[in-house]
Formats: sequence, C-alpha cells, structure tokens
Amino acid sequence: MPTNFSFFEKSIRETRTYRFTCPWHRDRLMEPDVRARLQVLRRGRHYMEVRGSHVLRLGCPEGVRAVEERFGVELPREVHDFYGRWNGGVLLYRELYSILPVAGIIHTALQFRRVRREPTSPKELPWHMLRFCDLGEGNCLALRRKGRSDWEVIWADIEVSDTDLILPERAAEHARAVLDPSFLAWLKRMNDTDGWPWGESIMLPDDRPPSKRIG
Repeated sequence: MPTNFSFFEKSIRETRTYRFTCPWHRDRLMEPDVRARLQVLRRGRHYMEVRGSHVLRLGCPEGVRAVEERFGVELPREVHDFYGRWNGGVLLYRELYSILPVAGIIHTALQFRRVRREPTSPKELPWHMLRFCDLGEGNCLALRRKGRSDWEVIWADIEVSDTDLILPERAAEHARAVLDPSFLAWLKRMNDTDGWPWGESIMLPDDRPPSKRIG
C-alpha cells in the first residue's frame, strides 16, 4: 500500500507565521523558489516574519530510483512515495528543513566523498549514508542503512567524519547521532513537534529553536 501522508498533507494546508532571526534561515527564505510562495510580513535588520506553509517541488514519478541505481542501494517504500509526490523543498516549522531533490541527494553524496576523500564502506558493502536535508553550516540530516532494508535518520554533523558515521565498528561511538528509526517516523515527529527539536539525543541544555511561531 502507498504510504499514508495524510498527517503531512494537513500541515501543507495550514497557514502559519514565524519570526526567524538566524541569518542562514533568512537567506534561505529569500531565495526565489521559496520567497515566491511565502508572504513576508516584516523584515528588520536582525529578523524576518513570514506567513505560509511548506514550499514543495513537484514529485518524481520514479521516486528515488536514480539514487538507488547510482549507489547500489534499496531505499524504503516511504522514501520512494514521498519523492514520488514531492521532490524536496523547504519544510516551514520552527526550524527550516531544506529537503534535497533527488539530484541534490546524489550531488551532495558525491561532493562529501570527493572533498573528504574517505572510504565509503568496506568493499563488499554498498554506500550506507545519504544526506537528504540541509540544515546549513554543513550540517545535514541523513539516511543511514541499518540492516538489509532499514534506514534510520541521523544527524550528520559536519565535524564528524563520514567514515565514523558509516562503518559499524565506529558508528557505535556516535550512537547519539540517531534521531529516528525511519524517514516516516522522522516526518511524523517533525509534524507533531512543529519541527523542534532536531532530536533529543543531540540537544544541548541551551539549544533553542531558531524561530518563534507567532501565529
């Protein structure tokens, strides 16, 4: 059966208002593909207030098949179904989640491997981590393979090497990186919590959401 995204579809129909203070978020909100779909209510030197909902691209009928073919992996049905309807975009919550399009997932994976020059995994294994969400400053959310067909959502900290996050004998040292057991579980949690926190396992005592919901 197709994945039930009714909970998410409801949030798309909602109109919400947020005040953002982080420069990266303000810049992302002003990019043409996003700005055209949101109403800017106020814009000061250190803040921006916007009204709207998620800004999503038209989906790919083939889902994430191009990612699977490029890296020799099999992604969950829920990821295929999501990208079959929405080829990435920006989720407007108390945190902005910039969901990469299919081409962006491939490009980002290749870019990180090329820049870091790290081994992807033992030769007998396929790639085990794919970034799908840009959080700014090099930090991302990623799908990490667990078992044959399960993929959990992790925090891919720019300061942690890909090797440490991928290889089983090293990944155990970064167990706190795991945010949710699946992509669908992550999306449901974002919907239920208005996008915050990223994940309890990685939060610091003074962490605060980067925006305030004001309507």
